[in-house]
Amino acid sequence: MIRDIIAKRYAKAYFALAREDGRLLEARLELDDFVAFLAVQAELRGVLYNPVFEVAQRKQVLNSLLDRLRVSDRLRSLLGILIDKNKIAYVALVAENFARLVDEAEGRLKVEIATATLLEEEVQVQLREEFKRITGKEVDLAINVDESLLGGLVARYEGKVYDGSIRTQLNRLGESLRA
Repeated sequence: MIRDIIAKRYAKAYFALAREDGRLLEARLELDDFVAFLAVQAELRGVLYNPVFEVAQRKQVLNSLLDRLRVSDRLRSLLGILIDKNKIAYVALVAENFARLVDEAEGRLKVEIATATLLEEEVQVQLREEFKRITGKEVDLAINVDESLLGGLVARYEGKVYDGSIRTQLNRLGESLRA
């Protein structure tokens, strides 16, 4: 909970800087790329996230890396602040929150869909259109297969959950029979 609040704060500040520069999409891609890079670099994470290493040492490692990656001053500044405040481990959460802010600013909505089987393209188009009709926003679908659902789907967006899965329907039926 506190991690989310802190990450949102940094994401909002980074968003304000990127919007001021008129480079929201570029900032999003750059931050996402850095997070993806860091996700596969366990040793690097071990150094950057570990408070046993002094801030100056971690900053030196980070700056050396950022020089090779040729990142913007904006991202360099964000990551430097996260190191200074011992919050670099929150960078993935910051990126998630930043992406949400960018989507919101651009009138896009990410809808997470869980289904028992992979959806055909035609069904994906129908879902996209229906969520666009409901929300008035352009919709990006993130589809995950979850065989435990048995059938149907579960949709999540903006803190809402629509559960039309067979598993849930069977559970409700079982509860009503027990009552």
